[in-house]
Amino acid sequence: MSIVIMHAPKSYVQRMWSGAIDGVSLLGFGVSFPTRELDNEEVLRLLAPKLWPHRAPEDEQIRFMATSIQETLGVRRRTWAHEVGKPLDHSSELTTIDLATTAAKNALDDARLLPHEVKFVLCSTATPPRMTSTVSAIVGHRLGATGAACMDVRTGCSGGLFALATASALLQVGDGPALVVGTETFSKVIPPSHKIAAVSLGDGAGAVVIKKGKGRLLGIALESDGAFGHLVTAEGALPPTHDEIDQGKYQLSGDPVELTRLVPERYVSAIKCALGAARPDEVDLFVPHQTSVPLITEVATKSGLALERTFINVGAHANIGAAGWLVALAEAAAQGKIVDGTKLLIAAAGGGLSWGAAFLEVVRS
Repeated sequence: MSIVIMHAPKSYVQRMWSGAIDGVSLLGFGVSFPTRELDNEEVLRLLAPKLWPHRAPEDEQIRFMATSIQETLGVRRRTWAHEVGKPLDHSSELTTIDLATTAAKNALDDARLLPHEVKFVLCSTATPPRMTSTVSAIVGHRLGATGAACMDVRTGCSGGLFALATASALLQVGDGPALVVGTETFSKVIPPSHKIAAVSLGDGAGAVVIKKGKGRLLGIALESDGAFGHLVTAEGALPPTHDEIDQGKYQLSGDPVELTRLVPERYVSAIKCALGAARPDEVDLFVPHQTSVPLITEVATKSGLALERTFINVGAHANIGAAGWLVALAEAAAQGKIVDGTKLLIAAAGGGLSWGAAFLEVVRS
């Protein structure tokens, strides 16, 4: 295994490129979602008083906008733990920890492992339920993963990929297995007057169990640039203040248009580095972060990846952040698309700005 860390002083981009890591096998997958499911039309009707405070659109206009969202983003439905626009109810609403724990249990069941066998738990989320303490430690406790080393990885929507890289490295010096979990409750931080955020974000969790085995992490590239951190953020400082709470500064903000413009070339760069000497047509399955159909299509096309080998499920879940590609991976596996010998490419980008890609040869044992 070789790791190269590069610092470019002009752009402040930080990169980590790694060669092959032997003995990384995917053992089991799991997902979890809240029960509140809404289609595009239901979201628009729910938030109509905030989106159009002076004059609500007619039913026909709502239906037209709902169809347009599906046509432009590819998003049809999403699940929410919280009804956007209403006061938060922490006593009864699901948290990122609840979703993460269920997804992790499902992944362990799929892997036919007991919780006490897990040695590492890595969780990634942009929406933790507490300012301090780790999500991963509570998840490990709830699972009964006694003795497991638990850590959180915070790099926005790409966090699950950074966690996968970290877990793969840990497996080289520890016994494993490791749990990698991505979990989000974006519904709790969506501004009710922000239509793009409301229709494009969802809640959920995904998990994968990895262990030492016959599989290989053929290459991985992780990059970040803090100069673009403002493109996806919540402006409020911590600890919270009453003034900033009243101003809504602990809800999501940023510039989604500029983010969409900048992200594709960074995806392409990371994918090229992760593939190394491999050709794009050697990829059997491409599982990207699930943001929108147009963005996924653009990244695949510019990277020379076949669209028919690209897994897309954003229509059913919207963008669920750090859980996005993990849920997609689990659903692809459930459909029989991930078997021994599959050359699997994963890519993700998120707030920070951070992005990356990983290329694996799958062996599920």
